[in-house]
Amino acid sequence: MPLKRIFEMDNSRAQYERVNKEEGMKEGITYNPLVSVITPVLNGVKYLETCIESVLTQSYPHIEHIFIDGGSTDGTLDVLSRYSTKYPDRIRFISEPDTSASDAANKGQQMAKGEILGALGSDDMYEPEAIQTVVEFFRANPDAYFVFGACNFINGKGELIQRYQPRDFNIKRMINVKCDVPGTSAFYKREVIEKIGLYDTLICDVDFFIKAGKVYQIHRIEEVLSNQRIHEGSFSSGSWETRKIVWRAHCITSRRHGGSIFSGYCLIYYAFLIIDWLRPILGPIYPFIGKALGKNIGKSKDDWEIRVRG
Repeated sequence: MPLKRIFEMDNSRAQYERVNKEEGMKEGITYNPLVSVITPVLNGVKYLETCIESVLTQSYPHIEHIFIDGGSTDGTLDVLSRYSTKYPDRIRFISEPDTSASDAANKGQQMAKGEILGALGSDDMYEPEAIQTVVEFFRANPDAYFVFGACNFINGKGELIQRYQPRDFNIKRMINVKCDVPGTSAFYKREVIEKIGLYDTLICDVDFFIKAGKVYQIHRIEEVLSNQRIHEGSFSSGSWETRKIVWRAHCITSRRHGGSIFSGYCLIYYAFLIIDWLRPILGPIYPFIGKALGKNIGKSKDDWEIRVRG
């Protein structure tokens, strides 16, 4: 079904905007847009309630939280059912198989009723003023369509590892070097997906950010908006093969948008291939070298976390 048709069928969003604007005109208050937060999840019960509470307790009230579950078996659905029953106007979810994180994110975007959209991992959290900060930015900059802020890296216990303060968005750097946009601290207006389309099935955020950057100015703010959790299930702790697959997708995405065969994404992928090629030569010491190098290939202190499902 065409994307435009999907949006036209969602009358609830139009009704929300009309009522909100009418009430604002009556009371002389500022129009407050609905913000949709999309969270793909698969067997993420360990940190799920912390994620949900970080959205429920936002200082800005007009938020819906949409969960796209890929068929969890660990208690995730029990948590989602309990919260959606308690907060039916704020939390919605579906549970069905999906083909990738991109597929799940696209389902969430199609379900969303909000004028502003954002994405949050099921193991991540927003800062208490995050959504308020984003809404105030869009109020002050009505012609803006896309904004991102800083984020914290935290461990499994929620302790701060590092604050990541990204640089200003640069499309050439985005294509050829690395992604400077923390996905959990990125927010955009609905018009962006109506213009550039949904996520690509190959790699979720990087391709989407590049396409958005070719059409819109992507703004950066200093405030920390989110907390990304680095733990056993996150990308930086993933298996060698999982990370190799992800960096191959990054390399392909870079090349698709005109990036060099020696882009930062591709060089990382080549490093994985070279080490695999050396496996027969290295023999019994290969596992130790692979493990040592694998901890550092494809990540650095300022790399943003890439969530993969599998």
